[in-house]
Amino acid sequence: MASLARLLRPDKFDTDPGTPAADLKYCHWKETFENYLAIENKDDQCLAHLSKVSLPAEQAKFIWQSIVSFHNGTANIPDNVLMVLHWVTTAVMPEDYANMTLASIDVIQNFGLNYDLNEAQLSAIADRVKQDFAGKLPEDYTYYDLLALRQILCAFNRSEIEKIQPSAYREAALIIGKLERCNTEVMRGFAKLAVDKNVFGPPGAWSETTVKILGKVAEFCSKE
Repeated sequence: MASLARLLRPDKFDTDPGTPAADLKYCHWKETFENYLAIENKDDQCLAHLSKVSLPAEQAKFIWQSIVSFHNGTANIPDNVLMVLHWVTTAVMPEDYANMTLASIDVIQNFGLNYDLNEAQLSAIADRVKQDFAGKLPEDYTYYDLLALRQILCAFNRSEIEKIQPSAYREAALIIGKLERCNTEVMRGFAKLAVDKNVFGPPGAWSETTVKILGKVAEFCSKE
């Protein structure tokens, strides 16, 4: 049987902002969420589940600030909440990452998804990962690490990308080829890995299947 807290818990705010009653509905949603925070002190993950879908900036900011307040600071937010922030991630500011620890691959996986973060946010995440992630350097990253990092890799520099093991890159190539808004130097770093003789070899010998696997990376590979 569902608990009273579960019945009162707001799922998400889903109203057309252009409707006359939008402001009133948002105030009701906000009040309900605040009441939920007051009574539901054992199920932190439910706070983050509100962000399963893309959120307007104001709502994402409100939820993030509520989570920070609930845990008495960013440094105290547990991994089981950070790993399911989803679209609330858009409200996490670069300076917030200074007080986080991104050592768990499950936490990193959340921040590696594409939330259309700006360059400053991605750079802050990348810096945190380089410091915290199990003492690993790019040359130590496995296929599974690359899958978790995803968009964070776009904030690395080219020399770091080129240190990734060719075998790990080959396994993750399909995902890496779909990364969004990576800068040219990062993509050229991946391109250098792609043409390694132990990966896909010279572009002239590639099949259509190989080109599809490489995705956007193929555009940065020399045809010579």
